[in-house]
Amino acid sequence: MKMKSSWSAVIFHRIVLVTVLILLAAPSCVKPLDRIEHGKLIPEKTFVSILSDIYIANGLLSLPEIRYEFGGRDSVLNYIDIIKSYGYSYETMNSTMNYYFVSKPKKLIRIYDQIILKMGEMQSGVQNEIMRIEQLASRKAINYNVYELPDPERGKDVGISQIINSSGIYNLTFSIAIFPDDKSLNPCVTGWLVDADSIETGKKKWLPPLEYIKDGHAHQVVYNGRIETHRPMLMKACLYSYENDISEWDKHARIEVFSFLFTSDPL
Repeated sequence: MKMKSSWSAVIFHRIVLVTVLILLAAPSCVKPLDRIEHGKLIPEKTFVSILSDIYIANGLLSLPEIRYEFGGRDSVLNYIDIIKSYGYSYETMNSTMNYYFVSKPKKLIRIYDQIILKMGEMQSGVQNEIMRIEQLASRKAINYNVYELPDPERGKDVGISQIINSSGIYNLTFSIAIFPDDKSLNPCVTGWLVDADSIETGKKKWLPPLEYIKDGHAHQVVYNGRIETHRPMLMKACLYSYENDISEWDKHARIEVFSFLFTSDPL
């Protein structure tokens, strides 16, 4: 509770400082109260929004990148731009501030309380969004080797690729479940090798395929073999190959990659 009060006090004083600096930045005099027409003041709700945006702008201008971009410009002009974006002049803002400072100081405190609440809600919203993004990234990291088909957003082949620099034995372990309503023809795992210096145009050397069963059950598969090479090769394994032309929504499978190991021959 103490921390929250301290945080609110910091925000309050920073907002006061910013607004006072704005008032003092231009050579204007405080108008007598009897000459200020209330109808020409900025409505309270809009006034709160303007002060909130000024506070945010003040915080942004403290960032090196933003300060560098706008450092050559009079900072008061940035605040005036905010006021004008709401359709009001600097003079109207000045009159409104003078009115509250002189005539309604208690109400001005309540207005600042609204700003503190608004800033707190924005901070909470930002923190929640950061947490959502971090959780999404975490889930993606956890499920990086899990494929639930159909998955149009993933937009890539289901498989692995690895540069092989010498002869040796490969061992790919995964599980796959292909459901009966899947429309792929003769689904299987296929693999090939291609010269690492000509991946797009080189001739593929195909590895033996391994066919699947469409029964909806998860089957653990060990796809292994030996590679003989004396130059760098790219090995690719497609874990969901098929012979017909189907759309993403015709697929129904779940694949989880456990490991891929390549053991080079001893020198």
